[in-house]
Amino acid sequence: MKSRFGLLLLSICFVTIGCSAPTVFNLETTDSEYNYHKGNKVVWREDSIATTLLNFEYHEGEYFSFYTEITNNSNSTYLVDPALFYAEIIKPSSKGIAVIDPELKIKQIEDEIRDTESSKEAAIGMNIIFGLFNVVADIASDAPPEEVVDDVAFWGTSAHNEAVEHDIAKENLHNLKLYWEKNVLRKTTLAPGDYIGGLFYLPVQYDAELLKLVVKVAETEHKFIFEQRGI
Repeated sequence: MKSRFGLLLLSICFVTIGCSAPTVFNLETTDSEYNYHKGNKVVWREDSIATTLLNFEYHEGEYFSFYTEITNNSNSTYLVDPALFYAEIIKPSSKGIAVIDPELKIKQIEDEIRDTESSKEAAIGMNIIFGLFNVVADIASDAPPEEVVDDVAFWGTSAHNEAVEHDIAKENLHNLKLYWEKNVLRKTTLAPGDYIGGLFYLPVQYDAELLKLVVKVAETEHKFIFEQRGI
């Protein structure tokens, strides 16, 4: 087997899709043949359509992450779409699990960026309105000048803090979007002899004991069996 496994991509909590979880799991391949890359077991499937290299990365939050490389072994150009990958629980029960669709995830992040920008404008506007209301109320009640100044300063600071918090949230979302665009396997047209690599995410099923992961490529399906164990 020829492996062109590149540097496996790691992430930190705020740029992925989950943080803490009550139980941490590891997925152990049931394959008798595998290679090691940086301590992780790399398994593969190969036929006339494609060669698929697969490495289980880690469990974080509500998701398992995998790194895969797919090489087009055919004489035709075809589409690799990670949204078509899926898993099945084969023990203790039968249940299908869809891989996270990266295109939908990126669209969701873009929507959150727009919502954050809109809520920033609304929050700043409300602070200005409340500030003006309090200043008018102070003047109407013959409040001393220093009290009026304090109110103006308070609401001005509040508006500034709201803007800063929304800017930080927006920057984090932009970083998250960049992560999904650059590191996660996305829908790609693959020419004969070409290959592509990237991460994909699978929701954790806490009651699973055995999982069958299916990487669907053109007319073929490459299947991998993993044993799920708590750490």
